[in-house]
Amino acid sequence: MNVFLKRFTAVLLAVLMTAVVLTSCSADTSAPVMKYELTEVTENMYTYWTSVYKSYYLQLLGGEDTEAYLSSVITVQNDRGELEETTVADYLGARIREIIESNCISLYLFDYYKLTLPSSVVSAVDETVNAEIENAGGRKALNEALAPIGLNADSLREMYMADEKISHVYDYLYGDTTMGTSGAEPISTERYNAFYEENYVCVRHIYIRTADKNIVDEEGNAVIDESGNVVTAELTAEEAAEKLALCDDLMARLNAGEDFLTLEAEYSEDAGRHTLTEGYILSRTTALPDEFINAAFDMEIGELRRVDASYATHLMLRCELPSLIWNNPTYESMMGNFKEYVKSEVYAEKVAPMIAEITYDTDLMAKHTVMNTPITIY
Repeated sequence: MNVFLKRFTAVLLAVLMTAVVLTSCSADTSAPVMKYELTEVTENMYTYWTSVYKSYYLQLLGGEDTEAYLSSVITVQNDRGELEETTVADYLGARIREIIESNCISLYLFDYYKLTLPSSVVSAVDETVNAEIENAGGRKALNEALAPIGLNADSLREMYMADEKISHVYDYLYGDTTMGTSGAEPISTERYNAFYEENYVCVRHIYIRTADKNIVDEEGNAVIDESGNVVTAELTAEEAAEKLALCDDLMARLNAGEDFLTLEAEYSEDAGRHTLTEGYILSRTTALPDEFINAAFDMEIGELRRVDASYATHLMLRCELPSLIWNNPTYESMMGNFKEYVKSEVYAEKVAPMIAEITYDTDLMAKHTVMNTPITIY
């Protein structure tokens, strides 16, 4: 996955909406499809990004590059929060156009701020292109593979460089969290916290497995298979009934006022509680079962709820969000791309007025739609 797609993943998860240009490209002399001041997205560039983002979206959605799938009708939420029907192709086309518009502004800003790429980044791009040439079986073979989307090996390098420039603009403005830099326009704690409080909830749960159990050895340790996975066995009907009875008893004790943390420590089978001591911090996109996520967001703070799933029962308590937990290293894996989400939101607000001034060649855009642009692996 190229650098921009890593950035775009964060945008997609955060807002499901929110796109590059080269000031010169010797391998591409086609007319501009989009233009902002002196920055242009040429026809070949537009085709390439449409292909790349189409490939990414189809993979994300689990869809196929077929007329039947792209013509299928889906229900989406519009900018006004209303549900409406559209086709997959139209939906992806709108999203992809937004990305390319944002890219156009990003590289304008790269030049505006007089930024340069570190030599290490340029070297890394060259290594990537050389690897693509080798994997394809030579430069001629790579050129042939790229021809359907209007590129060759040289212009592919320029596209990869453009992705790096987009990433560099982000780091220049908002800082590189991996490097600990703050950026020219650092985002305030208040802005991060506002996003946190708007999009996340905190729950604790007593997790009782009602479908299976770990197989243990003579010393009581879980048995691990050759792949490193814990070996499990299905519960007998009697064992499952005992677990469900335990859930009934625990829920009754909680409703009677017994301390949740005490019962959690004694009965919960969730090993994560030992690390995530403040509870689970969840967004709508956290990679946990839907029934768990939906219940967490539906509950009020202080509410107890029992959620029975096919694999286990969750006795859940909605809690107050812990203060500034997104700055806690222990929670980095659970918070995922939290800071990238906020950066994307702030950046979208910054570039929106400039995007409104982009000019378009609508005839060229109509030639390269999601429906007729082939997908690419590059």
